[in-house]
Amino acid sequence: MAAQIQSVVRERILDGTLHGGARLPSSRDLAEDLGVSRSVVVQAYEQLIVGGYLRAAQGSGTRVATHLPRPRRAPVEPNAATGVRFDLRVDATSMELFPSREWLQSYQHVVRSIGGVGPRRHQLGDPALRTELAAYLGRSRGVLATGAEVVVTADFDHTVGVVWHALRELGVDHLAVEDPGAPWHVRGAERAGLWVTGVPVDDEGVDVEALTRTGARAVLVTPSSQLPTGAVLSPARREALLRWAVDVDGWVVEYDRDGLLWLGAGSGPLALQRQHAERVIYAGSTRGLLGPCVRLGWWVAPDAVADRLGRAQSGAPDPLTQLAFAHFVSSGVLDQHVRHVRQVYRERRAVLVDAVAEHLPGAGVVGEPAGTHAYLRLPAGADDVRLAAAARTRSVLVHAGTHFRLDRRPAAPGLPLGYGAVRRGLLAEAVGVLAGALREGGPRTGDRPVPVPQAIG
Repeated sequence: MAAQIQSVVRERILDGTLHGGARLPSSRDLAEDLGVSRSVVVQAYEQLIVGGYLRAAQGSGTRVATHLPRPRRAPVEPNAATGVRFDLRVDATSMELFPSREWLQSYQHVVRSIGGVGPRRHQLGDPALRTELAAYLGRSRGVLATGAEVVVTADFDHTVGVVWHALRELGVDHLAVEDPGAPWHVRGAERAGLWVTGVPVDDEGVDVEALTRTGARAVLVTPSSQLPTGAVLSPARREALLRWAVDVDGWVVEYDRDGLLWLGAGSGPLALQRQHAERVIYAGSTRGLLGPCVRLGWWVAPDAVADRLGRAQSGAPDPLTQLAFAHFVSSGVLDQHVRHVRQVYRERRAVLVDAVAEHLPGAGVVGEPAGTHAYLRLPAGADDVRLAAAARTRSVLVHAGTHFRLDRRPAAPGLPLGYGAVRRGLLAEAVGVLAGALREGGPRTGDRPVPVPQAIG
């Protein structure tokens, strides 16, 4: 028995499972866990100490020796953002705008108020947060909902698969999506067993006449700011889209991705859901507001869908985070933070537009001002795929517009340029690097491109 213990510990040290300096259980505790005599464990430890694998010191217990060579491992693929100076991907955000002090205050308020029992996990989300979200979405986005109709989740990309499965249960097997659009949404729908068809997008948003010809009974849209083009669904298209949903007994899945980050004049378009709450499944998240460290989202759905979401939904944040965000909303801090973030992004976008005008003649920013990215339409004849590859050799991480086309066929060349992770003072320089890559026509000789992920979400 001692030899077996000795062999297993030695193997775990040699394969790197037990790290140098790691403290092992006491001989008494390990003997109790294994159901053997303590003397058996003592004997195994002593042999490993003699062999140089362990060391023992008074008061610090038995630890793995630190002088042993580290085991060789297969090389790890480098992170796509490692060594990149400018991350211009559409969903890239940073911790720079995270309201650390206010978030900590909300956490402290919750911890002080919950008492000794602590909050329990609710399947649809904490009732306090659901109530606050219903009120907030009503006044900020025009969403028609009560707290009972709100489902709290992790962010959209991690939970939209639950909605696809819910639609399958309701007899939907064919989903239409915007083209160009987010390719990771397509892959998620296909994994759920849905047949996916792309529908063209123009300056007024999704083409509803083309949607009608697909035969689909559900469609995923981003009406407040289309991903990636930035187009806003026009009033006429809104009406036509809702008529389509009624005519086919279907569903509109509205991802209000940038609705809270309208950067133009006025308050921007309200949620599509308010025009026909029985046919629209509404989703939103903190994606552009709180950066990468807080993953929190919400769904507002008709009863038939909400019931299925409630039975299947998973991945919601822990109860403390939900309660902290409820306080963050109810105290008015979220309103203040949204105003601040809008101003920062408004300034960044203005710098980006000016830099494009200066450095990229023949190119231009299109789409309405909203969210964390702008769509750059390139001069005719430009190759956006080649340009994106060339940019990566120059420490700029960006996706080609072709990346967002379902068939990946070239169309009018373009680049969606994110400004969520690049400070205002660096955006002009980043655009200048892109301009240099476009002029030179490709990667520089000898440069090794930074690998870029196929999906962002």
